[in-house]
Amino acid sequence: MPPTTKKKDSSHQNVDDLTEQIQNLGLRETTAATQEDQEKLENELLEDDSIPPHFKQVAKWILGGSKKNIVVLSGAGVSCSAGIPDFRTPGTGLYDNLQKYNLPYPEAVFDLNFYRRNPKPFCSLAKEIWPGLKHS
Repeated sequence: MPPTTKKKDSSHQNVDDLTEQIQNLGLRETTAATQEDQEKLENELLEDDSIPPHFKQVAKWILGGSKKNIVVLSGAGVSCSAGIPDFRTPGTGLYDNLQKYNLPYPEAVFDLNFYRRNPKPFCSLAKEIWPGLKHS
């Protein structure tokens, strides 16, 4: 039987495309020293036709400092590049390595109703994944 090559599904391609677009925004570790520098950076961003308009708007908010609280919701795959293990890979995935918490089902570690009854598994896992995290 010949080896199979795993093809990326469209959701993985979308994540890759989104990651590339975000990296192309130019939101690198830089600060505008003057108002002139800030305007120049914003103009470069606005003139780049490869950046979708909604990303340009978000970048303007960030660069301009008008938005103080920013939340990013992302899909599967983004966390892996940040060092957080994936969830479903047999043997190495997060859900396959939760036996020590004696959960009724792996997803219970993130189930709010389960957490209300027994917060210890989530808090222990969060401490493993996010060293320095304190739970009160």
